[in-house]
Order: sequence, then C-alpha cells, then structure tokens
Amino acid sequence: MPSISTRTLKITSIIFSTVLLVGHTNSRALAQVPITPTQAQHLSRDLIPTDSQDFFRQGRNSLEKEIQLLQQRPAPEFVLKINLTPQAKKSR
Repeated sequence: MPSISTRTLKITSIIFSTVLLVGHTNSRALAQVPITPTQAQHLSRDLIPTDSQDFFRQGRNSLEKEIQLLQQRPAPEFVLKINLTPQAKKSR
C-alpha cells in the first residue's frame, strides 16, 4: 500500500493534469496547445511516479543518508584485526 505522501503526490498530480488539460476553456488557448487523448494519457503517466520509481527514490535517499553518516564519523584506526599466530586445528 503506498504511503500517505505517495498517495498525496499522485492525487495532486492527477488534479494538476486535469486542470491543465480541461482548464483551458478559451478556444484560442486550445488552438495554441493542441493535445490528443493519447498525449494527455502520456503526460498524466509521466507526472505520476510509479510505485517502483518511488521505491527506488526512497532507497537512493536512504543510501545517500547512510553515506553522509559514515563520512561524518571519524574513521577508526584499525577496522580489521589480524591474528598472525597460527591456530591449532580442532579435530572432530
């Protein structure tokens, strides 16, 4: 189920598209911007992000935040400790 912000964005986009397409009551304005139903459908589709686009946008934002957090932290002196002493193998 889409989040509230996604749903709000979709509804706002649909309203904007409808106002844009139907709001021209002036015949002169319609003559300047002729648009077919197919073009209107493509415009509406392009204005409304799909769930997958929203999913990847949220993932990209989360990744960018994590990168910023990692860059703000001081780097530890040694991340990996290596024990150079050979360990005896345990038999079963």
